[in-house]
Amino acid sequence: MEPQIVFGKQREALDIMKQWGAEKFRSSHFKVSTNRVMTGLVGESASHVIDEYVFETPADFEKALSDMSQPQFKPFAEAIAPYVVPGSQEWKIFKIVS
Repeated sequence: MEPQIVFGKQREALDIMKQWGAEKFRSSHFKVSTNRVMTGLVGESASHVIDEYVFETPADFEKALSDMSQPQFKPFAEAIAPYVVPGSQEWKIFKIVS
């Protein structure tokens, strides 16, 4: 996920993302992935956040996404919504080749 965060609200958004990520690893198939969160520094706005997950297989990724329909994840989506610039969220999926 790559959203832009409302100016001046990066810390609040990152705190929610950290809590959400912890819940993902506790109660979903995201537990089989590795995660890192990055923010823009040079050439990209500091408001740009990348929440990256690496999975071994597409099936693992699909299972993790399907787990996001569980009710414990809805409060996190609602909590972060005010901090995301509308229309800025995008998903990019890459295949690791080496």
